[in-house]
Amino acid sequence: MMNTIYAFHLRYPYLALMLLFSALHARGQEARFILTDAEVAGDSLYLGLKLDFSSIRLNSRTCLHFTPILANARGGRLELPPVLLSGRHRYRFDRREWALNTNGRTHRAEPYLIQLYKRHSAPRPVSYHIGVPYSVWMGDAALLLRQEVKDCCDLQLLGVDTISVRLFTGQMIGRQTAPVLQSALQQPVLVQQPVSVQQTVPVQLVEPLVAVSSVAYPVTYSVRDVELYTSMLSFLEPTVEHDKKLDEKAVFYIDYPLGSDNILPDYRNNRTELQKLDSLLSPLSAGDYSSMEHIRVCGYASPDGTYIDNERLATSRAGFFASYICSTYGIPRFRLETTSVAEDWEGLSVLLQSEPPPYAATVLSIIQNVGIFNGREKQLMDLRGGEPYRDMLHRFFPRLRRLEVSVRWNIRAVSAGEAYRLIYTHPEWLSLSEMYGAARYYRPGTEQYREVYEIAAYRFPEDVVANINASSAVMLTGDVKSARAYLQRVESDPRSWNNLGVLALMEGKPGEAEEWFRKAVGVEPQKARRNLQRLQRIAVTDGRRLQDEKQVIQDKRLSVEDKSRSVQDDGGER
Repeated sequence: MMNTIYAFHLRYPYLALMLLFSALHARGQEARFILTDAEVAGDSLYLGLKLDFSSIRLNSRTCLHFTPILANARGGRLELPPVLLSGRHRYRFDRREWALNTNGRTHRAEPYLIQLYKRHSAPRPVSYHIGVPYSVWMGDAALLLRQEVKDCCDLQLLGVDTISVRLFTGQMIGRQTAPVLQSALQQPVLVQQPVSVQQTVPVQLVEPLVAVSSVAYPVTYSVRDVELYTSMLSFLEPTVEHDKKLDEKAVFYIDYPLGSDNILPDYRNNRTELQKLDSLLSPLSAGDYSSMEHIRVCGYASPDGTYIDNERLATSRAGFFASYICSTYGIPRFRLETTSVAEDWEGLSVLLQSEPPPYAATVLSIIQNVGIFNGREKQLMDLRGGEPYRDMLHRFFPRLRRLEVSVRWNIRAVSAGEAYRLIYTHPEWLSLSEMYGAARYYRPGTEQYREVYEIAAYRFPEDVVANINASSAVMLTGDVKSARAYLQRVESDPRSWNNLGVLALMEGKPGEAEEWFRKAVGVEPQKARRNLQRLQRIAVTDGRRLQDEKQVIQDKRLSVEDKSRSVQDDGGER
């Protein structure tokens, strides 16, 4: 009996895997993967995939791993970050295991996304976008999909299918066709992390080390002596942000049955409104990039009715909404704070100013000069026979009855590799220094390199360092117009003076460039003095060039005159 039981347990995992794999296909449960985009831009390959898990059903202790793989027949191979569809219990077990055990981290890529499976709702589709350094072998690579399952122990392979036989032919093949030979799947992925270096001014960027050699694309600039200008530009070090906070906010208009304050998801338009809550809380909590600091729920009521009733209504609905958040998302109650505004006169004033009706000025004057308990609402109801009040009752007051939810996240520090993946998807999670870490994946002067610095300037428009570095990045592509726009924002800051000098030189204004370099001597003395010396050498070189051109013109003129005299002499002799 003991032997029988032991044999059953030994074979059970494999039996379970077979049953799961066959059951998925038997019931039409399959993940649909569509290749939506594949292009080479600069020195990078960009891929876009659409992932549909809507037909899959999972138990809470199972996790499915879907790993896209680039591979060709000559051994070129690159595994991309996987997408995980995980049950709630499995997700918690894996996170605990990851936190307690460091073994085995290096051979598995960090997931692109972990999507929690919810029993009573279909998984949301996933848009998968990624850029990787391009290599020559990728030109004829196939896009494969490895599917694995984790139930209790290690990952077990379900199968490997082909999404696209060849990336750039447009031939899309469904996941049921052309499985890849197992022998081709056993080659290890040898991708090293980019070298981390201490940056100085100017920033020295280090190319990532990849297992395969990347193709070298020529970079064309519209300015002469590019290397000279590159060494003359300033790249400044930002202040390292150790405590990153992210504040997210959403407004909800919940419908309630008469006399009720409970949240009924299926009542009227509530389902659509509550989807905003899912969008507010899910993206960050799905990964390990953040931890929630607190949530604030504020209930607002419109001015119509008595103040006491409005206060009770706003407070009650804020409390019920906070309870709904706790029960739905498993958030501890101590993380939530509730407040209320009994009569949102401030919100009404904002609406009257943004969408002013003919009576706006009069109503705003009453709001400003008459107190809430001194007859403010009575004066509004009596104004022009009550017509403005009735209009506000139907036009503005419903928009004041709302709930506002504010979430504060603590965002952890990320590596350069993580920043590289997040820069285009979630730049708001990155500090300025982390964004510059993503720039290490691109050569200075490429469009991707420029984009990283421009995204940083867009996210931090008031930051001096962000604007100066963005001006340097765009000048490396010869775009003096954009560089001028960035530097005009920070022209009063002495740290911009060196780059203003380089910009003037690129615009053909050596005199103005000299003025800026001399001013910058007190800020960046070594760089500014070198730039002054280079400016002098450029002037000497240009002077010699001009002299040489004049001499060439003079020689040509004399040659023409000599030929003319020779012709005349020959004619005279005849």
